Amino acid sequence: MNHDVEWFCYHLVNEDLLSPEDCRAVARAIADAGIEADLETFAQVLVDNSLVSDALAVTRIKEMAIQEARSVGFPPESVFDDGPRPTAAETPPVPPSRGDGGKERQYVEDRTEGARGAAAPPPVAAAGAPSAPWLRGWPDLSQAEGQDPEGACELLQAFLHKAREQGCSDVHISAGSYPFVRKHKEIYLLTDQKPLTRETAEILNMSPLDDRYRERFLKAHDLDYCYAVGESDRYRTNILMQRLGVAGSYRIIDARLRSLHELGFPRPEVFEKLTTYQQGLILITGPVGCGKSATLASMVDLINRTRQDHIVVVEDPIEVVFQPMNCNITQRELNSHTLSFGNALRGALREDPDIIVIGELRDLDTIEMAIRAAETGHLVFGTLHTGSAATTMDRLLDVFPPNQQAQVRAMAAESLKAIICQQLLPNSDGSGVVLACEVLLGTLAVSNLIREGKTFQLDSIIQTGRNLGMSTMEQSYVDLYLAGKRTYEQTKPLVKSSELIRQMQTEEARRMASTAAGKKRR
Repeated sequence: MNHDVEWFCYHLVNEDLLSPEDCRAVARAIADAGIEADLETFAQVLVDNSLVSDALAVTRIKEMAIQEARSVGFPPESVFDDGPRPTAAETPPVPPSRGDGGKERQYVEDRTEGARGAAAPPPVAAAGAPSAPWLRGWPDLSQAEGQDPEGACELLQAFLHKAREQGCSDVHISAGSYPFVRKHKEIYLLTDQKPLTRETAEILNMSPLDDRYRERFLKAHDLDYCYAVGESDRYRTNILMQRLGVAGSYRIIDARLRSLHELGFPRPEVFEKLTTYQQGLILITGPVGCGKSATLASMVDLINRTRQDHIVVVEDPIEVVFQPMNCNITQRELNSHTLSFGNALRGALREDPDIIVIGELRDLDTIEMAIRAAETGHLVFGTLHTGSAATTMDRLLDVFPPNQQAQVRAMAAESLKAIICQQLLPNSDGSGVVLACEVLLGTLAVSNLIREGKTFQLDSIIQTGRNLGMSTMEQSYVDLYLAGKRTYEQTKPLVKSSELIRQMQTEEARRMASTAAGKKRR
């Protein structure tokens, strides 16, 4: 049976849309009719005979089966026989289908759809294909099956340590899927291992949990916590229950706090100055995985070394453990030490803090308390999931009812000191990532625009404030290209400004001429 038909039936059975007996009966009927049992024919027979009533589910699972057959060969189990399945090494993946003039169909952009299945495919052109040396020799997670929690926990730790050694940022251990990791913003399947069974994934992901965490997970089917193997060996962890069983995501927390210069900020002195303020609001924003936590930890560490203050940190969960140096640091974790960010902030105002660090500004209550704390003489740091300075201010202020907006805008205009919007992008040779950032500083002009509700004009203020250390995100992209950290091909699609594009084209022409002249001299 074809790889894609095997995967198709595997998911139909696992989602209780069809029984194994029905799958086999359809296969026999197609064979008796003398027709090749390819995926399109198999799916059409199901729809025509109303064997599966949900046509959208058939289409979704069909696309998922094509991707999985392409990347990993046969599924872990077959509905057509009871024999052992071939491994990925024994069955080469189905080659990508061709179309649109013979070009290979790329499915990098379809990862979100593939994530619904048992195993999402790796990038087509990723540098770390399954044959890459660093993808081999990992601890075999399938050995956890039948082990006690202590043995499974040791195996999980060995796997996480291997990921840390290889420079990965995330580890995913999910039922029905090969283990996979994220490195330099790309996902890589460890296809020399076996797809994890429901039982194996459950024992691995739940082995570190004590009774309190286990009870919370079994009740809510979701759990956020920090898995600490040692003081400097920590992993921000999310465990969830999904269609095929338990899944766990492990974000590797750097063992060493890096300086702002090491993180890649082009003018670190601008950000170091922010840590000297006595009061105000500093926001660090960006998508998931853009380094917000690392930047926040670096700034807190700098304050810890250079000032003598009381710092109150509220996180969900605690990621970096700060050792007090010149500052006293109080770290609180949601659900363990406080019920909510709002409760923690209300309590913090009675704890004589100088600096308040909020892991995430999630809701109206938290945002209101943060703005009020900044206005009443505290230096407040917080994070948001926004992509630009203008959208950050809109998100911050639009959560308030219309009758409070004018007052809150006035408060935010007075207290805002900076907005730092971050992105991490692959570097020119794919060997790492580089930091791009938009920086807005709280000047008098910025305060006036916020007070008047003209946040759409903030971009022009950022452009004219470049000498102060401000930068738009587009300008940051171009600066990375000019510094040789990103290529022209990587940067051009991200830049819309005609002036910046002309600047890049001029520089690219100069580089090409210089390269040609160098070849001629040789």
